[in-house]
Amino acid sequence: MGKDKETYRGQIHDAMVPIFVGSWECPTIRMVDLSTGLCSFLHMGRDEAKTFFSSFLENVHSDDKRRLMRTIKKVAKAPGIFRQEYYRLRIPWDKGGYDYRWVVSSLAGCGLTHGGALIYMSFLDCPKEFLSKSDVLLSQSGVPLMHQRINLLLHKILETTQTAIFWKDEKRRFLGANRAFLNYYDFPSESVIIGKTDEDMGWHQEEEPFRHDELWVLKTGHRTFRVPGRCMSHGEMRNIVASKSPLIENGKIVGLVGSFEDVTDEVRQKKRIIDLNEQLISALSKARAADKAKTSFLSNVSHDMRTPLNGILGFTDLALREKDEAKRQDYLEKIQASGKLLLDLINDTLELSRIASGKKKLDPQVVSAQHMLDGLITSIQTSATTAGVHFETEIALSELGSVSVDILKLTKILLNLLSNAVKFTPCGGHVRFEARALPETRGNRRKCQFVVSDTGIGMSKAFQARMYDPFEQEHAQSQQGKRGTGLGLSVARQLIDLFGGTIHVESQEGQGTTFTLELFLDCTNEKSKLAPAPAESTDLAVDLKGKRLLLCEDNALNREITTALLGLHGIEVDSAGNGRQGVDMFSRSEPGKYAAILMDIRMPLMDGLTAARTIRKLPHPDATKIPIIALSANAFAEDVEESRAAGMDAHLTKPADATVMLATLSRLITKGRPVLPPTELRG
Repeated sequence: MGKDKETYRGQIHDAMVPIFVGSWECPTIRMVDLSTGLCSFLHMGRDEAKTFFSSFLENVHSDDKRRLMRTIKKVAKAPGIFRQEYYRLRIPWDKGGYDYRWVVSSLAGCGLTHGGALIYMSFLDCPKEFLSKSDVLLSQSGVPLMHQRINLLLHKILETTQTAIFWKDEKRRFLGANRAFLNYYDFPSESVIIGKTDEDMGWHQEEEPFRHDELWVLKTGHRTFRVPGRCMSHGEMRNIVASKSPLIENGKIVGLVGSFEDVTDEVRQKKRIIDLNEQLISALSKARAADKAKTSFLSNVSHDMRTPLNGILGFTDLALREKDEAKRQDYLEKIQASGKLLLDLINDTLELSRIASGKKKLDPQVVSAQHMLDGLITSIQTSATTAGVHFETEIALSELGSVSVDILKLTKILLNLLSNAVKFTPCGGHVRFEARALPETRGNRRKCQFVVSDTGIGMSKAFQARMYDPFEQEHAQSQQGKRGTGLGLSVARQLIDLFGGTIHVESQEGQGTTFTLELFLDCTNEKSKLAPAPAESTDLAVDLKGKRLLLCEDNALNREITTALLGLHGIEVDSAGNGRQGVDMFSRSEPGKYAAILMDIRMPLMDGLTAARTIRKLPHPDATKIPIIALSANAFAEDVEESRAAGMDAHLTKPADATVMLATLSRLITKGRPVLPPTELRG
């Protein structure tokens, strides 16, 4: 082995051919040996040559170094592969000094057992008349030098351009491609594609349109431009556009040349823009429709509010001028009816607005299914009796036991349907209300059906198509004495949607109407937490004559009306113009002076909620036990909850119904309220 090594060293060491042997350990080459011929080639002594090759790559021209390194790596990784590379090397000239010279090296690699590789390099000097790499590469081609340089310039352009370029023969088989093409598909060399068609490669999602346009180019000699398609690259299907032209030689089409661009990001951006435009167009359309609906809604509200307001003002003027007591009484009754209609219209408008804005939510409570509608039935029975209409009911919900449901909203829906049925059924007619549980279930939810039928005047098919639209009234002109707001069915439909229920109507003019409501109720094992609501009696349970109340109200007209109404029943009233004044008056009062407090909510200096909380925390003996009743224009459920959270016992809305106000006062003054220590009061 030692002898072989010496023989090997002698063969390399003493060879007159310029040869270098190096140990490759990326990214450096460590010198192993060099030949005598290489020393002569470099015009250096052996020691000087060894020093030179210790930093060999630093003497390679910067424009050629990366290319030479790639070749060295290839032969190091694949022993047995032979490569040839042209480059400029900085070495001494015959006449002294250093300069770059074009050289050509043949390279081969040999793997080592411990890893790495030996690199064998031979060196030859290029003919001196060639001053560039292009001259060297084409020195043996026989092509004129200018043509050689042009051809190599074109080759360099193909290799450096960022556009993927390829060329094919007349059978659509690849003949070659540039570096950008190979890099796009991550191919190591042209050998992967040479002689193959697109179908052989299988990289297109569909063979067309590229197969079709290539056949067209080869047949007609015409060009195609940016034909869109899809291809597989780096594990994903991407969008490309390809342009192709015929290759013509001696007047004959011998193939084609093509290029393509990746437009995936462009396509995605266009799609995003299109989607965004569609969204904007849709939003604009909705905004215009909403604006139109808003304008129509406000127009209808204005019209329908002015109608009862005109009655109020008109009949008030007539009543003031009328001397006849009977006519004056008639005018006053019409004023009252117009006022109630205006109040209903305001309430329904606000209700519809809150539902549409998404502020209305279900507030379920556990109730007895069989008895949850008792109050509603009693109310409708009274109305039907007054109108001379026969009212029948059939309630079959006992099998459900207790259910969790927003009973107030369900009652509002059914109240609207039933009151309409009574309103539009002539005297002597019939109205029937049925409630039953259906077999269909969803978990612990059970479908229930509510049917309201009547023998009334019915509805036309045309009206049925728009009956849930706000302000629609088919019989408003013929039913002047029974005029409604035109919002009831619209509110009912919105609430049904809130429940996730459905409603169906069958009606013929002159033959009555049947509404069928179906929705799911949550069955529960909990016991009803709601005690039966006591009916508010129109007769006072106790005599309030001589009782003194504290009224906190900033509006002088409201103070006068409330004081006068209470005064008719012998109730004395002390008034405060704001919450702070009301707190001061109560705190200075003798124990037992005031039987109750009527509290407005929106007042200057101190609002009613703050005033109520302040009173409950006072050291006054009556602070925790005196009934405080909110008397406010704030009429929503959250307003009632805020009043109760502030320590109030009831919430009455303006304009206050005198009967309800007196009944509430009677109940609270008689029964009193639970006496809670200040620490247990919320707020």
